[in-house]
Amino acid sequence: MAYVRKRGKQLVIVQGVRDPQTGKVDQRILFTIYSKAEALQILGRGNGSGGFYFQGLFEHQYPDIRMNWSKIHEGIEANMDILPDLYEYKETRLLSQFRQDLCTFARQLMLADPQNSISASNLIQQHSVELEYLVDLIKWRLDMRKQEPNEWNADNPFYWRFAFQGTGVPPETEERVEGFYERGEYDRAEVLFRFLADCFDDYAEGYNYLGLMSLDREKLDEAIDHFQKAMDLGRKKFPKRMLRSRYWKDLSTRPYIRAMRNLTLALSRVGRYEEALCFCERLDQECGDDISPLAYRASIYLNTGRWQEAADSASRLHKIDASESIVAALAFFEMGRLDDAASFFLHGALNFPRAAKMVIGLRTSSPKNSEESRDHNTGVDLLRDLDRYFQGAGRKSRRSFKRLVEVPEVEALLTEIEEVKKRWYEQHRTGDREAFDRMHKMQAPEFARLNAARFAGVLRP
Repeated sequence: MAYVRKRGKQLVIVQGVRDPQTGKVDQRILFTIYSKAEALQILGRGNGSGGFYFQGLFEHQYPDIRMNWSKIHEGIEANMDILPDLYEYKETRLLSQFRQDLCTFARQLMLADPQNSISASNLIQQHSVELEYLVDLIKWRLDMRKQEPNEWNADNPFYWRFAFQGTGVPPETEERVEGFYERGEYDRAEVLFRFLADCFDDYAEGYNYLGLMSLDREKLDEAIDHFQKAMDLGRKKFPKRMLRSRYWKDLSTRPYIRAMRNLTLALSRVGRYEEALCFCERLDQECGDDISPLAYRASIYLNTGRWQEAADSASRLHKIDASESIVAALAFFEMGRLDDAASFFLHGALNFPRAAKMVIGLRTSSPKNSEESRDHNTGVDLLRDLDRYFQGAGRKSRRSFKRLVEVPEVEALLTEIEEVKKRWYEQHRTGDREAFDRMHKMQAPEFARLNAARFAGVLRP
């Protein structure tokens, strides 16, 4: 709960925060009121709807703090006499902190002269990625500095809009750094996500990205540490007393739930299956996510020889994610249900032909567009997720499914779907639906079931 206190000739809205180590309660200053004019605006007695505007900005900045605005207004009213009538806001609220931090940064950069000291040269080299990013950011800010005032960017005389900028990473900043991750420039992305995490100490999503890059590099223990950190930070950002029914619906929960999903995947890949299954249960029961745990369980069950459970989990997902049909097919094969194995494998292969070939050990050409890259990446993920299975029982299933794709009719279907996908990639900008309609028909589970019935016998050892 926030309340009003006097601080010299100012009023401050504060919150009591208990130090977890000492148990002592300290006052955290949330906002400083400098003048009677500002106080009256907060109370709604100034021009326009200043009171509601202030409350909206305040609650957006501190969504986790309960506000009793009647008590806040009473506290301001009771202590307004100590405030000066007017105040020079530009110097204090707009310039002071920016100028102070700018001078601190500039001083360090001036002193670190590579020509004067090899230590300085090494220091600049060590931070070259961050400095290059800041050069681009500074140029961007300078290019955009000549803005005309309008209803979307205007501030009031007290600079409330500037004061309530938010405490997290600005979305446009995250998008720019995320671009390096999306393009596979992991070395640069890793440095910059660490930089953002150091600049914003509650940046949970940054640790999610760091974990994903470690996961992709198969540094599994490192990935697990990053995802656990993301979960810890993400959970602290939840509004108090949030109902479980609101999980995932509230944007503040997203980093936490994403981190839990990623942690479950990393634990599974490192072979800590019981822990991963516990997080599957938490995703389901705590977060209301009953979809992603099915995929994690399917992989875990296949890796640990629980064929029926693997088949049940994967087959429940195959209409949502056709790559799960490949997992289901492997489980059905181990159970001796060859008709189902052939049907599910063909369904998965017609949706992800590259992934299906990679899983059974066949070579594929380099991806040439985003669709082929997605297909290829799905194959990489399946091989990593099912590594223990393929090191053991999966050797036999690979040989059998290779025979299936070598059947001339199956080979023709897989060749056709790749050609249809290429045509669709070329046609989808023109509005021509021929390739799309054929692709949609071939990728339906019913099409695979009708065509696979003839070939199930090929899977017999």
